[in-house]
Amino acid sequence: MKRFSSIGVAVVLALFVTSLALSAAPKSKKHLGIATYSVKGLESDIEGSFKALADDGYVVMEISNYNAGNGTVAGFKPAEYAALAEKYGIDIISSHARARFDVKDVEGTLTAWGKVFDDHKIMGCKYVVFPMNTWAGTVDGVKAECDLLNKIGEEANKRGIKFGYHNHNFEFATIPNTNQIYEDFLIANTDPDKVFFQMDVYWITVGGQDPVAYLKKYPGRFKVLHIKDEYVIGESGKINYQAIFKQFYKNGYKDWFVEMEAKMTEEQKVQSIARMEQIKQRQGGVQAAPQQQGPQAGAPPQGGQSAQGRQAGAPGGFGQRDPQAQAAMLKESLEGIRLSAEYLKKAKFVK
Repeated sequence: MKRFSSIGVAVVLALFVTSLALSAAPKSKKHLGIATYSVKGLESDIEGSFKALADDGYVVMEISNYNAGNGTVAGFKPAEYAALAEKYGIDIISSHARARFDVKDVEGTLTAWGKVFDDHKIMGCKYVVFPMNTWAGTVDGVKAECDLLNKIGEEANKRGIKFGYHNHNFEFATIPNTNQIYEDFLIANTDPDKVFFQMDVYWITVGGQDPVAYLKKYPGRFKVLHIKDEYVIGESGKINYQAIFKQFYKNGYKDWFVEMEAKMTEEQKVQSIARMEQIKQRQGGVQAAPQQQGPQAGAPPQGGQSAQGRQAGAPGGFGQRDPQAQAAMLKESLEGIRLSAEYLKKAKFVK
């Protein structure tokens, strides 16, 4: 009897110790992604920025500072830049990149994108995303552009990379003299095996559409999300992230990135929306009245690259900007990114 009692006590103790070990074990990290477009001033302190992002819990990254002209990222060779991110436990899996896009020069366009994809394959990227385009404005013109997107996607597939397009609000204008919305037309006229779409949940909302409705309507096309708000994620209360994540996961996808603009005043926010509304109206064939622009309009410039990408050839990627101002901008940016991470880590609907 004593022997069985001893065995019983031993089993209970073993279970207790196992339970303690499991409770003490670190929980697996959530799959937090960061778009480095968000990090204003990144190239003034790349390693410091990467360390801060890792400390916040970000584990995957989408870059925005690839220079198609010389094939570098912030002056680094692609492999060197990827290794720098890996040093801090972050994988570069996506990139916003631009290259020639000309329906009248298909060969030149494909050659240019082929080089882009070769460089991103070196970094181990799963996705390369065309960040912004001003569309032709006619059904025939946009159809030709869709055909070119398909051809670029074929080049990406040859390298084992997925090629995508990122929306702003103006993809939700209607093509002039039709009742067809650009985004729907682009989806209908591109091959799902060659082109995917990255949904920016903020800009689709500004465009007057419901992100969840689009995720339900096209469950196989939106493979990646930009999780975005007016500034810090969840702060405005205007976007239902829980419903968005729930549907996105239900569709079978997991990759998303926090994207943030620079911190703006209320006046600058209004100017940002006005600027993007102007573009939307022009895409819809309406001549909008000119709007006064502030120094931080907030929307990506025509072409969709960040200041990092546009000035990558300059020392540090920022030309002659005052180092103290740059450091302050970086500090403010990283604080907003940290607060966004805290919101997402606490959210039970984020995996």
